[in-house]
Amino acid sequence: MATYIESGLCLDLPDGQHFRFADLPAYKTLSGQHLKEMDFAWINGGKLFLLEVRSYAQVSTTLTGADFVPVTGHPAPHRYLALIEKVTDSLLMMLASWAGSTCGQSIRDALPTGAKKRLPMKLVIAVDLPAHLAIHLQGLRDSLNDRLRGRIALADVSSVVLIDYARLVANPMFSAFIKMQ
Repeated sequence: MATYIESGLCLDLPDGQHFRFADLPAYKTLSGQHLKEMDFAWINGGKLFLLEVRSYAQVSTTLTGADFVPVTGHPAPHRYLALIEKVTDSLLMMLASWAGSTCGQSIRDALPTGAKKRLPMKLVIAVDLPAHLAIHLQGLRDSLNDRLRGRIALADVSSVVLIDYARLVANPMFSAFIKMQ
């Protein structure tokens, strides 16, 4: 197992079955070119899980719902756009690696063996929000899925799971790998 501590979570991911885009040489080459990545990826039960973790605990006193959920007629909040970019770019990297483009092949070469072939994907964003903002989770989830609908459909993904930390670590699908720090 490889252990990672990030954003208040401890992840124990199986050796030879996980990767981080940020650690891949091909990603490092591209990362200065406005390419974003989700934090963790691992294979479990024949699926490739991509996980983004975001803790907003340190800025809890200054955040409002408008920092996360777009409002009609206003520019989309930068935190919201960052999540859109991370999901979109991570999907693009995986699809490129499976399609065998030159750049995609470089990514594929560094992936664990099980991830080198196309797998069904599960996209998960886990957020640590202050209690007064938790009411916005459903609106954020719905807005993200609406904005990403066409992009995730291209990868045969039905929806992005948006979940708070407490539900993430309590979920049997994740509890074997993820604990609160």
